[in-house]
Amino acid sequence: MKIPVIILSGFLGSGKTTLLLSMLKESKERGLVPGVLMNELGKRDVDGYIIQEHTGSSVEKLLDGCVCCSRKEELLDSLQVLIKRRPDAIFIELTGVADPEEIEKTLQEASLREKLVLHYTVTMLDAENALEYNSRLSADKQLIRTLRKQLTTADLIVINKSDLVEPEALWKIEKVIRKYNREAEIVFTHYSKINLSPLLAGISPRQFHIPIPQRAPQAFKGATLKKSHSEQGSVAVREMQEEPQVSFSQVAAVTLTFPQAGSSVLSREQLEAFFQEWGDSLLRAKGHVHLSERGDIQLVQYAGMKTTWEASRYPGLPYVVFIGMNLNEAQLAKRWSALFNS
Repeated sequence: MKIPVIILSGFLGSGKTTLLLSMLKESKERGLVPGVLMNELGKRDVDGYIIQEHTGSSVEKLLDGCVCCSRKEELLDSLQVLIKRRPDAIFIELTGVADPEEIEKTLQEASLREKLVLHYTVTMLDAENALEYNSRLSADKQLIRTLRKQLTTADLIVINKSDLVEPEALWKIEKVIRKYNREAEIVFTHYSKINLSPLLAGISPRQFHIPIPQRAPQAFKGATLKKSHSEQGSVAVREMQEEPQVSFSQVAAVTLTFPQAGSSVLSREQLEAFFQEWGDSLLRAKGHVHLSERGDIQLVQYAGMKTTWEASRYPGLPYVVFIGMNLNEAQLAKRWSALFNS
């Protein structure tokens, strides 16, 4: 019996990890044993720790690169590790700059295609920023291509944070999506909340040996589910089936830690101002930080020019992963050090 695989794609800060948390919790309520593979651009794990902390799930992690290009060789090995654990389903969360089509191709490798079956490819969009990506990221042609591939390969496209924009903006986003994918189901939501039943329908505990349908029998909005992208034959998909390329050229991840000696705490205001200092070049920041006003560890996440905070039980040394366009690591590190000496 093949293990169903759900690929979770979407640009930086779109809400992938929040959706994955919901899927894992729902899976466990259904008595399923999930396997999780998480890929992060930075050298330090953030999202994988969040998943483990909130769900207790065992997570295979591929750090410091993208599994669709620079870490592709390790993807197959990580999937083999998960297969040996005999999960009922495997969830793969990609980096925000990954090409999901390359992952789908990996699932067709001779050593995997008899053991795994692609169940769904889900792409998340940030409604607040989706319309600005083409202009904001235009200098990185490979990245623009990758963002389009995230649309063309999706069976489900979740437009997250839709409560934060006007209806006209949502209409424009849907129009852009349909330019590249006419068949995918589109769902508008906030806080990554969607009906999970269609995603998990047909997946059962392995001991029951229930065959997995090609697609779930129930749509997200009550309509018949569309054909899988392998059946679509869409012009957009055919045009994108070229030789594999790198998924980005100008995005970099820099991991900075807190000093171990002397003053090693920051205030929220200091860190939020530091994020804003880098303007449009900083696309994403996340990590576990030591705040002076609270005296404990906080999970900080920066995306779309906004910062969110929540309590964390992270046991290691505080750090932040910065992801952006053409980040100058030396300059970033110098300004980071200055924060603790001001």
